[in-house]
Amino acid sequence: MERNFNPQYYTIGCSSLSDKQAQDCSDLYSADYGTWSGLDEPKRKGKRIKLSPEKYMSLRKQKDMYVSLCYDGDKLIGHAFFLNKTLEDGKKCIWVTQLVVRSFYRNRGIAKKLLRSAWGMSDYFAWGLATTNAITIKTLESVTWRQVIPSVVGQHIEEIRSLCEEIDFANKERIIIDKEKSQIYTNFYPNFQKLNHQRGLDELYVGRLGKIEDGHEWLAFTFQEQERVFNEDQWNEMLDFSSEQLEDAYSRMDMQNQPWTRYTEEEIDFVIEHTNLSGGQKVLDLGCGQGRHSIALAKRKKYDVFGVDFSERLLNVARKNAEGCAVSFLKRDARNLSIEGSFDVIMCLYDVIGSFRTLEQNVSIIDSIHKKLKKHGRCVVSVMNMELTEYLATRTCNNVQEHTEELVSLPASEIMRSTGNIFNPNYFLLDKKSRLVYRKEQFHHDNYLSSEYVIADYRFTRKELIDAFEKRNFKVHLAEYVQTGKWSVPLTATDHRAKEILLVAEKIG
Repeated sequence: MERNFNPQYYTIGCSSLSDKQAQDCSDLYSADYGTWSGLDEPKRKGKRIKLSPEKYMSLRKQKDMYVSLCYDGDKLIGHAFFLNKTLEDGKKCIWVTQLVVRSFYRNRGIAKKLLRSAWGMSDYFAWGLATTNAITIKTLESVTWRQVIPSVVGQHIEEIRSLCEEIDFANKERIIIDKEKSQIYTNFYPNFQKLNHQRGLDELYVGRLGKIEDGHEWLAFTFQEQERVFNEDQWNEMLDFSSEQLEDAYSRMDMQNQPWTRYTEEEIDFVIEHTNLSGGQKVLDLGCGQGRHSIALAKRKKYDVFGVDFSERLLNVARKNAEGCAVSFLKRDARNLSIEGSFDVIMCLYDVIGSFRTLEQNVSIIDSIHKKLKKHGRCVVSVMNMELTEYLATRTCNNVQEHTEELVSLPASEIMRSTGNIFNPNYFLLDKKSRLVYRKEQFHHDNYLSSEYVIADYRFTRKELIDAFEKRNFKVHLAEYVQTGKWSVPLTATDHRAKEILLVAEKIG
């Protein structure tokens, strides 16, 4: 796989599964799932395990069945089917029923991402599956921060039996659960191929869930009520995963329907007034997203406008919106900006600075602005207001890594995807030591991969922001607490409307 590999992920209800998708799933499963052991029928030993397209089409009748798909171009390279069921008492449960990744693409994190998608919602009652694969169980435990314990599974046998009603291979009458075993009869006899790196895990789960009986699979479930097992490795893995998916999270914000995006023209008027734009200048919109400021400025037909962002998905929207408009869009990382030429004016608006977990990464964007701005050129920057954040905060701790229960108990929300009100104190946790603000953001029902990410953003006080620019040879002309769309009206630091700090600075050295 020498060429650039850029997998694309989607989640759809099986009721919407097309004939082609059903055929693709059948081809993938039949080619790459595995072979029969022959324990039940010796004649088929070593033959491929296959499922027909019609079998997948039959899932269209199940309203609670979903599939997450991974494509490389137009080729399906991975899928995970899962039951997402709300029981009569309101308990939300997930059961992954099938996971396959094309053999050529394995060991690239695809299976783990598909499983994270199905299991990643922290407000669910139960998460699980039936499997013979120890690595899959380890992933379940890692994502849900809980261990599969047979006695706990046994306490919820009625809920599991209720889920079995929706899964044709799960026999609810043949579940074996005791202190040392948790298995279910599925009448499945695959050839268990033991990978070298699995051996230790196999022994671990045989010891905990029992040696797999013929025709059975491990029944592995974790539950909301369980004590969380959260070590440093899991902490770092969780944050690293969320950092890797930051682009995905921002690209899935419903920009057009969020209140703070409605004042583009007023904000462009402000930029023109405070940067002395008069025509012919070269302007960079750093972290342009869907390009609303770039496009609005370019439509005035006086400026040479460039927009850059790290999300190809957002840039594609920007390019579509900019049809017939003289503006260029490029995929770049603002922290280490690689773009030819220098600019008279740079805009960096709505929390591009502050999107990353460390102060160093965020101020590196200021370094990029300094590098690409002409001498005496001006920049207009907005960041989130830490002083208001501290004033509103009801959930705080001195070190989240030492008090992980605070993060675990933080409610999840769909704020990024819907309202954009990330100052709602019910849904953020302020770490006073790192000065990071944590949120759990869920994304689903938008056809992309269902996901929950832990977002950690860095917010600034007015003094911190001014100091960061002055240390880099900027002269700060304006730094005010402001409300979206009303940048000319300064507010106090703790005014509930003052969610942004707006800065205008000139490069002097």
